[in-house]
Amino acid sequence: MAHLSRSASTPDGEPWNRRRHGTGKARAARSSYEIDRDRIIHSETFRELQDKTQVQSLLHAPPGMSSRTRLNHVIEVAQLARGLARELDADEPLAEAIALAHDLGHPPFGHAGERALRAALVELGEEEWNANVHSLAVVEQIERAFIGFRGLDLTWATREGIARHSTPFDEPVSFGEFAATRHGGLECQIVDAADVLAYVSHDLDDAIANGFVELDTVAGIAPALERLVHDGERRWAQDGGSAWPEAERPVVIRRSTIARLIGEVIADLVREANERIAAAGIAGPDDLRHAETRVVAHSPEFERMIAELLRLLTERYYRSPVVAQADRAAGELLRGLFDALLAEIDRVPERFRVDSDAIAVATYIASLNDRTATLLANELGVAQTVPTS
Repeated sequence: MAHLSRSASTPDGEPWNRRRHGTGKARAARSSYEIDRDRIIHSETFRELQDKTQVQSLLHAPPGMSSRTRLNHVIEVAQLARGLARELDADEPLAEAIALAHDLGHPPFGHAGERALRAALVELGEEEWNANVHSLAVVEQIERAFIGFRGLDLTWATREGIARHSTPFDEPVSFGEFAATRHGGLECQIVDAADVLAYVSHDLDDAIANGFVELDTVAGIAPALERLVHDGERRWAQDGGSAWPEAERPVVIRRSTIARLIGEVIADLVREANERIAAAGIAGPDDLRHAETRVVAHSPEFERMIAELLRLLTERYYRSPVVAQADRAAGELLRGLFDALLAEIDRVPERFRVDSDAIAVATYIASLNDRTATLLANELGVAQTVPTS
């Protein structure tokens, strides 16, 4: 299926590997998309993800609670995207580069931070905050990697994958050069599917580990999940006791179930993609981008299961009292920080002040992480609510 990959559309990869500033390879051993991947990994914004919220902020989590950060999530998405790309004969480094960059635009405190910035901007008559738009701004304007120009000078294909990222929580860019077709390319669609799989499986892992969701409840969602949970219990009864203390039973069964769930979802995505490509007579990347429906998608059975898992996570974890309380505190902090910086615009570094003051403040806040945003709020005297566990 390599002929469907954006990078394989022509012998030299044009126009998909074109860069605005024409920066060449440092060494011939790396492909264009490996260069993109490496530039993203070494960027300042990527490093900030280690202190940004995925679901539960490390600053507000109750004692003893452990959960993934945004960096954990992005690395897991990249690993899943590589596996899917390999099975669908797509370009692995391109899928990995898009995956590693897909959350660069997220502000501190996860979706609570997004909501705070969106409300602040709309009240001032600005366009709503869009994390994909900001991710593009990060790689095109904000990152300081070259002397003669701004940004990372990534290829068109990687930038398109960032712009067209689409999930229940991410709205693709709907204007400009990346919105000319119905869908993004094969690697872009792979990353979208990998992102959903990552938060459905790994957020589920955190939710069960921290007592928000019970494994028995997960088993009741769909026959496939019931089979996976019961199989884990059966295998523990057969072999687990000889390898692990009894106290480890719930952890081992949970982890085994999540791993097997990921494997089955990937197998379903690969089967469904191959069937859709064959049924639609897709012969190249342009056919894929103009097709009636996306090719990297779940079968109806797995689509229903993923939707039910997302509903469960939303009700029991994402909107749980613990997370909601932390989100409210984070939203108040960022809104207070926004107002304080707007009143003292000189506190915003000049490199962010390329648009209106409101956009400059939002862009600067998004470059911070949970810890540095909190420290700056303290410095500016922003009133803060401390969530109670």
